[in-house]
Amino acid sequence: MEQQIKITELDYLRLSNLIGSAKKKKSFDLQNIEALAYEIKRAEKVDSKKISSEFVTMNSIVQVESLDTKKQMKVKIVYPKDADFSKGHVSVLSPLGSALLGYKLGDTVQFNAPRGIVSIKILAIDYQPEANGAYTM
Repeated sequence: MEQQIKITELDYLRLSNLIGSAKKKKSFDLQNIEALAYEIKRAEKVDSKKISSEFVTMNSIVQVESLDTKKQMKVKIVYPKDADFSKGHVSVLSPLGSALLGYKLGDTVQFNAPRGIVSIKILAIDYQPEANGAYTM
């Protein structure tokens, strides 16, 4: 059974628009777009002021660990225009970005990567905009 995920209503609206635009432009991998669309559709939508700080939202900075390699990294989940992997800014339309969105601290998440299925654990959420009073970023 899939874990229940939560996203803010504002993230849901913005991501729904992004998905629609990305499908029209065909500028992104359709598989990644469909994966994100599936995730946000099944997610519980929560008011930005009421989402718990333990959930990954857009622009959150998250520490994760690969369960296979034990390698840890810190990533920020961003919109495609702000993606820059060298800075740790991961697009929500990437397999990693869409996999993390909506999950919470301590969750183990799986996603498809070029080398196969990858399992990662959310170790910490260093920053979540909503927890810091940023509801419209």
